[in-house]
Amino acid sequence: MTLSTYPLAAVEVLAEGVWPAPGDPRLPAPLAGFAVSSFSPMASAAADRCLEPIYGAPGAQESQESQELVRRAGRTAIVLASRGGDLETHTATAVAVDAGRPAAPLLFFQSVPNAVVGHIAKRWGLAGPVICFSPDAATADPLSEALDVARSLVDGGDTEEALLLLVEQAGPDGAPANARALLVRPAPFAGEAP
Repeated sequence: MTLSTYPLAAVEVLAEGVWPAPGDPRLPAPLAGFAVSSFSPMASAAADRCLEPIYGAPGAQESQESQELVRRAGRTAIVLASRGGDLETHTATAVAVDAGRPAAPLLFFQSVPNAVVGHIAKRWGLAGPVICFSPDAATADPLSEALDVARSLVDGGDTEEALLLLVEQAGPDGAPANARALLVRPAPFAGEAP
């Protein structure tokens, strides 16, 4: 993947959520079916905070029988970008292997970011395409690359909007673990028909 030239200003940000927010505890609440690592709980918490203003409580679009919300969720992609991926799961697996012990089965399941993306998709009824990637250069901007992916999916007719997830357990500058979720819809470029 190449460096993006796609600006955040060229999208309509429909909602945003982060973890941690001011006042949050040091670790996110545990997530059923996931163990050891904060990667998946952070991603899920940020997604919840982003999507709840749009869809209501998880599953509300089904109970409200809102055809528009169900249709919209069915056309919402999820794009997860992370430079380091789930470092805590990978470290726990390596420690077990180095010690000659079998790694916990859950660690295999959650060692790919698709695991938490599948959890989020099911929780919110999002049925669009799913893409997970790591930026290919240390200086690459994960948000810009995620926006490129979202625009490509929209241009290809695969989706109408995308939930972008940016999750890092440790930044190169020692930044604390964090997750950011943005629900975006690419805006037409200048000169394009709306």
